[in-house]
Amino acid sequence: MTLTSGSNIKGTLYNKGKSTPHTATLYYFDNGDIIIETESATKKSHISYLTISPRVANTQRHIIFPDGDMFTAPDNNAVDAMIVKIHPQQKNTIQSLLYYLESHVPAIMTLIAVSITALFIFIKFIFPTIVTHIAFSIPASTLHIISEKTVDYLDYQFFTQTQLPKTRINTIHAQFKEFTDTIPEKNNYTFTLYFRHSTFIGPNAFALPDGTFIITDDFVKLIHHKHELFTILAHETAHVVYRHGVRNILLNSGLFVIAIAIFGDVVSTTTIGLPLMLIYNGYSREFERQADSFAIDYCKKNHISGKHFVNLYKRLQQKAPANVPSLLSTHPSDEERLSSFAAIDTR
Repeated sequence: MTLTSGSNIKGTLYNKGKSTPHTATLYYFDNGDIIIETESATKKSHISYLTISPRVANTQRHIIFPDGDMFTAPDNNAVDAMIVKIHPQQKNTIQSLLYYLESHVPAIMTLIAVSITALFIFIKFIFPTIVTHIAFSIPASTLHIISEKTVDYLDYQFFTQTQLPKTRINTIHAQFKEFTDTIPEKNNYTFTLYFRHSTFIGPNAFALPDGTFIITDDFVKLIHHKHELFTILAHETAHVVYRHGVRNILLNSGLFVIAIAIFGDVVSTTTIGLPLMLIYNGYSREFERQADSFAIDYCKKNHISGKHFVNLYKRLQQKAPANVPSLLSTHPSDEERLSSFAAIDTR
């Protein structure tokens, strides 16, 4: 049987359940009728009943009939022309766009460049903004839970009970109170000081999100003047006020931040990452500079010489263990930090 009317597409027909191909011609008509003709048979359907595979590069198209028979056509343009002519509502704009991109290298390169730029903008500006919003939305009660769990972890992994004399502990406690009385943020936090001993960490000090401070015995032994302690406490207070600990963890948590934004489980994420960050990684260069700036402003307002920071810094450099980031030697560079504090006395 041969049909002479209607537009046609050359291809191959595969009957369901059989592997033998049949050379075939597909005829389509304005009313949507579809007729497939082979050497020995003819079958009829309507385009609305057919499943037509999307155009992907130059791979041949599959037109599947309700009974499972499949007509394959190598001429993609002819199949597109059929869809446009008798079934335009089936034309997929997204598929057309994908084909256009696959067929146009400059368009692909432009899309890649735009994607990279968008990703950079998201990572550099949008994502940190989201993280900051989440961090400052955390209530004080949650910050306290995070800090308690962090102390428990540090005590289990790194710390033992302080070995400092009681008189020395009392002196540092009095100086700590004197310091906290001088900072405007004292009404927003319940500042607490813990002493711990650690042969692994060496001289160091940490501030946890709720205003809990931990200082090691080795750090206390390096303090020769209360203002040396004050400069470090001011630096660590900035990490509390600006919520650097929580922000640092969230910035490195990737998609967990989205889950936190949806489900609100910030405790699990931060209590896993915060102790390890404090011990091994330290804060980012940006956060350390911000903390230094806070400490410098504190020194200026309270008439504290920058030499106290410089003197303690140099002692810490000599004593800090190589396997743990020093309190003062992570970021920024030594020269930058020393010059910034030394400049306090020249202004």
